[in-house]
Amino acid sequence: MDFQDLIDTPRKVKTLAGTVVFLLAFPIYFEAMPSLIDEDISGGGSSGLTGTLLVSFEEFETTSSESVTLGDGENYDTFFVFESIETGLSIGFVELQISCFDNDDPGPGFTDTVDGESDLSDLEGIEDQTADGACSGGGGGGFTIRWDVTENYTGADYTEDEMSESEIREIWSDNGKGRGTWAATITATIEAAPVAGGFIDDDEEYEISWTAVYFDLAIEAQ
Repeated sequence: MDFQDLIDTPRKVKTLAGTVVFLLAFPIYFEAMPSLIDEDISGGGSSGLTGTLLVSFEEFETTSSESVTLGDGENYDTFFVFESIETGLSIGFVELQISCFDNDDPGPGFTDTVDGESDLSDLEGIEDQTADGACSGGGGGGFTIRWDVTENYTGADYTEDEMSESEIREIWSDNGKGRGTWAATITATIEAAPVAGGFIDDDEEYEISWTAVYFDLAIEAQ
């Protein structure tokens, strides 16, 4: 059968035209199908729940602690590695606490102190901080530095009626920040009183604690 045999009647012409249209449309349809399916699965760009929504946080915590004894002017580098967390969780904040208790100074004017400076060059989007504090007698000495990885995070549940679910999830996301090595250097200042044969209080013990609080976000319609 040659081509002329395929078009020798009006009916055959219509059949051939329909076949050509089908052959052209067939690959285009199946090329577009995956994107259509993905869009249906994801809700077609839907903002999720709306109306009055209860926003709550389930918190998790990981800590790292160590202690070091330093003399006057000595430095110590401390590190806290926080590589990854489960998908869907965000870091609320990371806190560095330096504690010291100067209970062996000879009197007023001889209280030991500590300075701290972070080095967050391994992290993106997190700013360095500095702090200092006295090792006051009676406890509570030293300093604390806190980094809010997720801005304004408190962990307190609340009700929202102006934002959609997707908007809420966006504001409570850490956007992948905070993964990597957190580092800081502390420096001791020892106020030692000279006495015969040496000094009283010529060093200080410092307790170092890193804490990362991360969370799972839950949103429910009220």
